[in-house]
Amino acid sequence: MKTKRKKIITAGRLVWGVVYTAPRARDPEHVRQARQKHSTKARQAINMRASYQRLELLLAANFGFTDIHVVLTYREDALPPHYKAAQQCLKKFLTHLREHRRKRGQALRYIYVTEGLHTDGRLHHHLVLNGTGQDLELIRSLWVYGEDVHLETLDTYGGYEALARYLAKEPRQYGRAALGHRMWSSSRGLQKPTVEAGWVEENTTLEAPPDAQILEQRSERNEFGEFVYIKYLMPVYQPRPVRPPRRKKREALAPRPGRCPNE
Repeated sequence: MKTKRKKIITAGRLVWGVVYTAPRARDPEHVRQARQKHSTKARQAINMRASYQRLELLLAANFGFTDIHVVLTYREDALPPHYKAAQQCLKKFLTHLREHRRKRGQALRYIYVTEGLHTDGRLHHHLVLNGTGQDLELIRSLWVYGEDVHLETLDTYGGYEALARYLAKEPRQYGRAALGHRMWSSSRGLQKPTVEAGWVEENTTLEAPPDAQILEQRSERNEFGEFVYIKYLMPVYQPRPVRPPRRKKREALAPRPGRCPNE
């Protein structure tokens, strides 16, 4: 009998999942209240109300840990007077970068955040890019507004959540953003996380695959049902090397053309 609800969100290697016993209209009141607690906790765990959680999924769906995070700052004589002007500077930079990659058959995916509220209040940009392995010198040459370009690979943060929290620490424009307000911009065509949801059998539970990196895990049970939550990174599967086909024995023993059999 299908008495549980299951929801799985997959974004690249990142997976969020919940399974919980759902309340039904025919349940006695005390049973429905007990199961409602599981349902509420499941929604809280996976509803992505916070802006950084949605950003985390978008990062995981489109970027690997070898891709890059770039910080672009301005020299004093090129510092934009306001946020909108800084956005225009960054868009010009991205246009040139896109054109450079297009000529070389390289795709460009990005997410960026413009900040100017913390530390000394200077406008600057955080940019997540798909890396090519030869990015630093090119970015320095295209970023004509300053000489200080900081670049690091995403594995510096040890996971997508830490990076998403860092990028979402300021609102998109000056002032305080509302809960869930999007604070970043992105290139077109980014992959969206996939969502699977539906009723499942009573004995259904959640487990991470072997070698997966478990990031969070919680579960609660009572006599009327359970709530299970898990968040993990899928393992990186390395393709098995393909062995060359073995020669037939007679081919291996046959003399090579132009050489004496005794050589």
